[in-house]
Amino acid sequence: MPTISEMYPIPAEVKKLHVFLGDWSVEGTIETGGSVMKLEGKWDFSTAAGSWGLKSANRFEVEGMGVYELDNLFGFDKETGKLHIYSITNMAETHDHTASWSDENTLRGGYDGLKDGKKFREDFTIKLVSPQEFTIDYVEKVNDQIDSTMNLRLNKKAKK
Repeated sequence: MPTISEMYPIPAEVKKLHVFLGDWSVEGTIETGGSVMKLEGKWDFSTAAGSWGLKSANRFEVEGMGVYELDNLFGFDKETGKLHIYSITNMAETHDHTASWSDENTLRGGYDGLKDGKKFREDFTIKLVSPQEFTIDYVEKVNDQIDSTMNLRLNKKAKK
């Protein structure tokens, strides 16, 4: 009888996510309400579900706002061919993003829902600069108008 890992090999779309494994330092900005605020912190990735997915936890200090926390669970739906990134934040957000690789180094995704009863859209682009660095560009729209943007640069921390 075949093993579970033989019956369900990890798909290439998930294996590509493994470049994110490890601990990362984060710097960037968030722009909202006419203000641009610096942020810095950490984002740590580990495997989930026998390496079929990833889980991540981040903690940012946002200038003038305090601590922002986010946990993600990354997985792959083999029926649709889409990656899912399920996110929970300390800002009362819970979203199921869908994403796919647009090229070897670029993961694009988004989420459609509601915010304060209004049409809400998130779009993000994750770009691998190198195995030690990636960027995230993120845009939130409410009723088709830009509400906030976030631009992040992550650098892999050296192993201790």
